[in-house]
Amino acid sequence: MSIRDLTSMAEAQGLQRKEINERLKKLQNDVSDYCFQCAKCTSGCEAHKLLELEPHKIVALLKKGLIDELVNADIIWTCMSCLKCFERCPQNVAPVEILYALKNLAVANGKQIPGQYTAILQSVLSLGLIQDIQTMTTKENITIKRDDLGLPPLSKPVDSATFQTAIMKLALEKI
Repeated sequence: MSIRDLTSMAEAQGLQRKEINERLKKLQNDVSDYCFQCAKCTSGCEAHKLLELEPHKIVALLKKGLIDELVNADIIWTCMSCLKCFERCPQNVAPVEILYALKNLAVANGKQIPGQYTAILQSVLSLGLIQDIQTMTTKENITIKRDDLGLPPLSKPVDSATFQTAIMKLALEKI
C-alpha cells in the first residue's frame, strides 16, 4: 500500500523518488531522508521572501514520494539558486539540488519551461552571456561603462558554433 495525499488524492511515486535520490547521491549530497523539517532552509530562502517557495515543504513532499505534484508545480521554477538552503541545513540535504533534479525531471517529462528560462538560454546562445553588457547611470546622470570603473572586459566565446553546441549538449543532458 502506498501513501496517498489526502488533499489532492495523488499517489506516491516511489520509483521516481528513488531516481531523484540516486541523482543526488551522484552529486555527493545527502538525500532527502535526512531532513527533519527544521525549516532553516526556508528561513534563509530568498525566493520564500518574494515568491513563497518553501524548500522544507518540497523536501517533505519528496520524502512522501509525491513527485508528480512537485514536477507539475510552477513553484519549483522560482528557486534563485542562492544556495542558502544548503548552507543553512544542519543535515546537508541541499534542497537546491532537489529542485534542480525536479526541474530536470519536469523537462524530461515534457513540461513546458517558463519563458524566462528560454529567454536566458537564447541570450546565452547568442551573446555568450545571460544579458548584454550594461552601462550604469550615476545620481549625477553620468553614464559609466565597465572600463570607466577599471573592470576587466568580459570575454565572449571565440568560436560561437562550438560554444552553442556545448551549451545545447549541457541543456539536453540529464543529471
